[in-house]
Amino acid sequence: MKKMILALAIVVFLVPAMLSAGLVNLSVGATAQYGQPFDVLEENEWTEDMGNIENYTFGGELRARVLFAEVNVMALYGSDDVDDLTFSGVVTGGLSLDLLGLVRVGLGLGPRVTAVFPEGQDPQFYAEGVLLGEDFEEALMSTPLTWRATADVKLGNILVGLNYTINSNGFTLESSDYTKLLPASSAWENGRIGASVLYTIF
Repeated sequence: MKKMILALAIVVFLVPAMLSAGLVNLSVGATAQYGQPFDVLEENEWTEDMGNIENYTFGGELRARVLFAEVNVMALYGSDDVDDLTFSGVVTGGLSLDLLGLVRVGLGLGPRVTAVFPEGQDPQFYAEGVLLGEDFEEALMSTPLTWRATADVKLGNILVGLNYTINSNGFTLESSDYTKLLPASSAWENGRIGASVLYTIF
């Protein structure tokens, strides 16, 4: 009992101290992703398609950061061309660094799953158009993981920046085949670029 009280006391005093020192951050906001493949390894030029809002999907984003560790949750609405309610989400865990207090860069890895909610039916989960089933936990374990890189300019409490997602070479939490952890050379051809505007609550 004494140990539990001591642990709670430490948390009560430690969390406010970390918040005041800027060691803990929580940011929420909006995000958009370009619907066409974008290969960052190739030379890219601005096209008319990139200026067409119909070629983007929109959603929300949340980032929780403690010291250098960051958890990133992004959900996009209507990312699939279907009539049913559809959300595409990716949850990544990784590192985030502030550079000169002006720029924040991050890199994380995690599962990306598309959830389709047919009217009057249980949700179905997909990855890259492949049906994973109706069990969310099983879907997370069997879907190939995705890398997500972020680069943001810090404008006070506002983060404005770009992000890039690219699939691993088939690495899943279920198989844990680390030879498939890094993206294949062909994966860059199907990468996705996006932009986010986030407000840092603390």
